[in-house]
Amino acid sequence: MTGGGDQPPRPEREPGPLHIADVLGTALRHLGVQREVREVQLKEAFAEVVGPALAPLCEALSLQRGTLLVATRNGALAQQLQLEMPTIVRALNGRLGADAVKRLRFTAMS
Repeated sequence: MTGGGDQPPRPEREPGPLHIADVLGTALRHLGVQREVREVQLKEAFAEVVGPALAPLCEALSLQRGTLLVATRNGALAQQLQLEMPTIVRALNGRLGADAVKRLRFTAMS
């Protein structure tokens, strides 16, 4: 043994089970598509959170620095969603398993 002195060799540890989210997250990062996958997940989660009555009238567009850009058909819907923002943000983050969304910002649907 060199440089180890009187220290016994470390026993090799068997790795514990890996969580599928960790494996997939690493693979998606290596493929360079993690952001795109996260946005698709976010769009699907948003449609679920607002429900089937409102989902056709609004759409999650993109997430940048914690702000989710949402397109709405009209200003009244944007105002309603603005009032419900804390509930929507909490529900989205719960579905995503992370605190990715901090607030919503609204734009007109084209």
